[in-house]
Amino acid sequence: MTGRFWVFSALDSLFFGDGTPYNAGEGGQSRVGGCFPPFMSTLQGAVRTALAEGQGWTPKNPEKWPQELGTPEHLGNLKLMGPYLLEDGLILFPVPLLLMQKKDKDMKFSRLVPGEKVDCDLGYVCLPRLKEKLPGAKLMEKHWLTAEGLKAILAGGLPDKDDVFEQDKLWQEESRVGIERQQSTRTAAVGKIYSSMHVRLRDFEQTVSLGVYVDGIPEDWHDKVARVVRMGGEGRMASLDIKETGFELPPHPELKPRDGKVQFTVTLITPGWFDDLDRVIISGPVKSIPGELVTACIGKLKHVGGWDIKNCCPRPLKPVLPAGTTWFFEAAAAELVRVYSLHGQCIGNNNEKQKDNDKTAYGFGQIVIGRWGDEQ
Repeated sequence: MTGRFWVFSALDSLFFGDGTPYNAGEGGQSRVGGCFPPFMSTLQGAVRTALAEGQGWTPKNPEKWPQELGTPEHLGNLKLMGPYLLEDGLILFPVPLLLMQKKDKDMKFSRLVPGEKVDCDLGYVCLPRLKEKLPGAKLMEKHWLTAEGLKAILAGGLPDKDDVFEQDKLWQEESRVGIERQQSTRTAAVGKIYSSMHVRLRDFEQTVSLGVYVDGIPEDWHDKVARVVRMGGEGRMASLDIKETGFELPPHPELKPRDGKVQFTVTLITPGWFDDLDRVIISGPVKSIPGELVTACIGKLKHVGGWDIKNCCPRPLKPVLPAGTTWFFEAAAAELVRVYSLHGQCIGNNNEKQKDNDKTAYGFGQIVIGRWGDEQ
């Protein structure tokens, strides 16, 4: 079995709901918001449907569903990673939340590093501080980095401004209004109007697309997949290019132990799914990462939903940590090899008691390892 990198390119606008009620009579006058990039809980449906159709399955022949593709609740043999935002075929990464920016005539950056311990509502703990003062600096939650930019941050430095992309340069939101049409009269049904928020990927200067790494299935299954598929809500269409060459993450930097300890950062490049989310927010993902948490840069929680195609209803919303979340850890120097091995892996509910709810096979919780960057 050999993995392939699937690249989805929108043929028109795309719609990925943000969990806002979308049933008739719900939501009042407000429109249904959009979510982009979408979560894997949505894209896995497009991937599995395309694979199943390539093996002869159709909705009218449910018995032909391949066992290798699992059930509505499990992926079976399938292993997914992503989704990744691509610009001209190259992966863009969410900006780690340790990076702050000030927009002046020039783009200026500063890093957050562990500060001195203070007494606060969390107890006597370290809180992040700016390494270099930058009045007016803000988080970069709506920005994306090239691989070179992420490499610089992981190495403890700052990115070049040319390696940073603003969100509105990659896609734009597009408000849509729809009606229900009566087939018999071909007129609009009374009171049946709705509004939703689509996204349109920008392609006048570059080609913006979505990538998913697909593994765990026979190699020839990829060749039988249609090259135009439905993706997301409202049956929107996307072209599909399946590449044999995979993708590479920026390498982890060399970590130099100090006084028998190794200090490192753990950054999510895909959203983190944890059942014990409250504990992870306070103490970090210590079940997956060696050492002790020193401090963290955590963004606003996102909510993952999706559509339950078997029961024809929305899935319950699940809070997840946003990509870009960064933890500062300190571990014994003897753990260095283990720390390196975590680079590019997915962490989550990876223990036996929570095995049935492990979302790492969906690509949730993929991490990269870096330096604190507090050296003077």
